[in-house]
Amino acid sequence: MKRVITGLVLAAVAWAVVLEAPPWALLAVTLGICAVALQEYFRIVQRAGIQPFVAAGHAGAVLWLAVPNLDRGYLATVFVIAVLAAAVLARRPLDAVLPSAAVTAAGLLYIAGPLLWGVLLHEASRHWLLFVMLVVAVGDVSALGVGRWFGRTKLAPRTSPRKTWEGTIASLVVGTASGAWYASHFLSADIGAAEAAVLAVGINAAGQVGDLAESALKRAANMKDSGAILPGHGGVLDRIDGMLFAIPVGYGYVQLFV
Repeated sequence: MKRVITGLVLAAVAWAVVLEAPPWALLAVTLGICAVALQEYFRIVQRAGIQPFVAAGHAGAVLWLAVPNLDRGYLATVFVIAVLAAAVLARRPLDAVLPSAAVTAAGLLYIAGPLLWGVLLHEASRHWLLFVMLVVAVGDVSALGVGRWFGRTKLAPRTSPRKTWEGTIASLVVGTASGAWYASHFLSADIGAAEAAVLAVGINAAGQVGDLAESALKRAANMKDSGAILPGHGGVLDRIDGMLFAIPVGYGYVQLFV
């Protein structure tokens, strides 16, 4: 019950922020989500035995999300150079510096990158961002329900023991159907029904891979959840892991075809 209540509250808040809030409010919420998720990611890699540059990672994420018209490729390059230079000048051992710089830069790209594309997708149309969120969220709920009641065949027992092929297929089918329905009502000027269904398949599949990827990170660190801030759900990263892989698919389509 705790998981259901938390999920409903999160869904209502997310829907209200995306649909009704002004752009500055969405950016503020995104910055908050990024800060918490990035901290949870750093905790995971610390548990796995690598010490990230936490302060530099958070500073880079703020710049990545909040500075308009910033060349992100330039920022990523300068970020890595600055982190390596600071570590070398501090005389940290090279065998510790390189993994630390790598996981810090990876966290920036893994979390701040897709969240920025979510903001840009919202600028293109609030309905485009809601389309992606709906496909992933409905798919997650379907996978959980079908997997719990009918799941028999494990999908990835070493990475995520609770996931089943039955739940995965249910997520793909129901998530795709919900996306196609939403697009037909709110995005019909931008995308046809067949294209929306194909796009929804890609978004749902990417979201499920993102879920598995975060599970693999936690498994490497011997952690069940990324945090405990959301009752019944774990951490913020546990909630947005699928979105981090799904948003780039939706944003890529809009950039290429809309």
